[in-house]
This record gives sequence, structure tokens and C-alpha cells, in this order.
Amino acid sequence: MVGPGLRLLAVALLLALATARPGPALAWQIQVKEWGGGAQYSTDFSLRHQNLQSTGALAYLSTPLWEGSSLRLEGRLEGQLAKFWNYSSGVELALVPALRLYLLSGHACKLSLYGEAGVGPSYNTLHVKELGLGFNFLSFAGLGLRLPLVKAMSLDLGYRLRHISNAGLDDANGGVSSHQFLVELGYEY
Repeated sequence: MVGPGLRLLAVALLLALATARPGPALAWQIQVKEWGGGAQYSTDFSLRHQNLQSTGALAYLSTPLWEGSSLRLEGRLEGQLAKFWNYSSGVELALVPALRLYLLSGHACKLSLYGEAGVGPSYNTLHVKELGLGFNFLSFAGLGLRLPLVKAMSLDLGYRLRHISNAGLDDANGGVSSHQFLVELGYEY
């Protein structure tokens, strides 16, 4: 039997897919210019006397929103799949819209620093009293570095502060906050 949290996540995924692949009338507004994927590792810092860690994969689509002489703002739609262990074992599936702001380098090396933030739905199979439900919201803020590899490929190294909670949908809503480290490969077209 499918629970209400999984149904809500499925609806959110369908809505995100509908906006990521617009019809002809909206094609000029949303143009995906980059896609990529990567790996993540996270470890909590908010659970007392416990340790919750995860590793996982992520995939993203990115579209430019604004560009100036030294800054570029991009919208991202990021899907994450992670496996947790220690305090509780289980998996998490998340779909997070986010913004990423790049500080563009004027030098020939073209290194870029970035800051980012995002929030979106997540569903997990963890049995963690601080979360209460399987359906939660994942939010993050982070910093990173983009290294160009070849003409259309780049490597991103990042750090995020990550928080999962159910936003008061359940009485148990302590949430879990984590440090997250990321490695991503991006392809522009």
C-alpha cells in the first residue's frame, strides 16, 4: 500500500518534470543548458549520542537565469538518491529545486566560486524519531568551486549544510542537520 508521503512525492516529481520539459509556448522561458551528476557523502551534526551517515548519487538539470560581467545565476533541478547507515539504515529520494550563483573569474584558468541554496520534497525509509514521517523537506545552503576540464565539461567540488524535517506535519519534527560533501561532473551544451 502506498502511503500519503509517497503519493505527495510522486505528484511533486510529476510537476517538476512537467516544468522541466515545457511545451512550445514556454520554450523561450526555460532552456536547459547543462546536465550532470555526481556523488555525495554526508554526516549529521545534530543528533545527540548518535551518528547518521549517508552516501549517494545525484543528477541535475540547470538553466541560466541571469548573467552579468562577473556573476551568473542558474536555476537547478536536482534529484538525489542516498543510502543511510549507523543510527538508522534506509534510503532517501529527493527532488530539490535550487539556485546557484557563480562568481566568474576573469583569469584564463576560468575557475569559479559558487554559493547555492535549495529546498524541496524528500521521502525516506529511515526510522528516526527526530523526523517523525517518511515524507520530509530537504533544504540546503552551500559553497563550492567549479573547475573547467575540457570545452564543455566541468568538475564541481562543494560543501553543503543540509537539513531534513517535516515542517510540522508530524508531532515529531526535530529534524536532522548534516555536513554534506559533493563531487559533480557537468556537461554544457
